[in-house]
Amino acid sequence: MHSLTSRFYRDESGATATEYAMLIVFVALAIAVGAQAFGNSLTDLFTRAGAAITGVPIAPLPAP
Repeated sequence: MHSLTSRFYRDESGATATEYAMLIVFVALAIAVGAQAFGNSLTDLFTRAGAAITGVPIAPLPAP
């Protein structure tokens, strides 16, 4: 029984899988936060561009 428990404590194959899972979670979290920040910046950019275009006077088109 002692050899079984000591072999269990020395086995590190499960630790590698756990480390990879944690790495995947952190990368996915970083992508989600980055996408959220990029989306907010893009929305702000289009809002400012729309406001700038709204203030531009439009000349009438010449008659055909």
